[in-house]
Amino acid sequence: MITSTNPVRWAVAGFGSGGRIFHAPLVDAAPSMQLVAVVTSNSERRRLVRQSYPDASVVANLAELAAMGVQGVTISTPSGTHAALAATALDLGLAVVVDKPFALDEASAAGLVELALLRRGVLIPFQNRRWDSDFRTIEKLIDQGVLGRVFRFASRIDRFRPITSGWSATGSAAEGGGALHDLGPHLVDQALQLFGPVATVYAELSTFRSGSGADDDFQLSLRHVGGVLSTLSAGKASAAQGPRFLVNGSTSGFVIDGFDVQESQLKAGYSPRDLGETWGVEPPSAYGRLVRTDGTTIVVPSERGRWDSFYPAVAATVRDQAPAPVQGAEAILTARVLDAARQSALSGSVVKVQQ
Repeated sequence: MITSTNPVRWAVAGFGSGGRIFHAPLVDAAPSMQLVAVVTSNSERRRLVRQSYPDASVVANLAELAAMGVQGVTISTPSGTHAALAATALDLGLAVVVDKPFALDEASAAGLVELALLRRGVLIPFQNRRWDSDFRTIEKLIDQGVLGRVFRFASRIDRFRPITSGWSATGSAAEGGGALHDLGPHLVDQALQLFGPVATVYAELSTFRSGSGADDDFQLSLRHVGGVLSTLSAGKASAAQGPRFLVNGSTSGFVIDGFDVQESQLKAGYSPRDLGETWGVEPPSAYGRLVRTDGTTIVVPSERGRWDSFYPAVAATVRDQAPAPVQGAEAILTARVLDAARQSALSGSVVKVQQ
């Protein structure tokens, strides 16, 4: 156990959009962490690292990190490489955060968690959307019993992304490409957090954009063990957006449009360090609406988005052996549901999920 109060020395592997836009700024903004290195062999990305983080070293591989005294690394490389690189990092004695997808299937996810136990290492899936403003608002409404007995939940991410030459657009599902690998882990993890284990899955995967290497649209119907029906959908060929969340219960329903503000804040070049107490705060125009069974509508102020809490929690896990903000076992359950979704899409039938 690390007992020093010095910042945890951290690295980011990969400096594409995930590493550059999401992870590096969040690590850099965490007062209990120090971004000391980025792993990339791409010359343009190496230049960007030196421009954005001049005090960080740029290295070509994970093996160089341990020699620098780095304590942990975030894996934010192409999806198909996540599990293998995370295993290498664990073997090197590094704590590891793995961006989604944690692994491409349940067997790989379980193998990675088993290796972490064997190495007595820290292994944490990156499920930042548990700390989305809109999701936290729904959690609060459910916890307070405002909706009554929840029976139906709909969650969707509609986006339009033109086909590019990158792996995420042209790569096959076996290589980690496709909307289900990209957005499915977020939506499934959120549903599991709210309503618990899934009993059955019915899924439809589609490819609408010419040149797409894998599915760019999906719809999942999950029947939870507790009885709630979750409908999860996402697409990268959708110019028009539907509601982000729609949840109905015995006394009220709740609907919220738009998208959590934290992604746009990061893409605009801001970080939690820059914005302070305004980080993750939604404008009133983005608030959701609570609709009671008598037709009364109430605007509900959104909870503050707290992606800024993830890496401080990681640091506490590494330094003080505090509980991890996301458990490896939870990533296995998410992968199990996604495996069942692929099986359902292939067979055209409802698939039971092993408990």
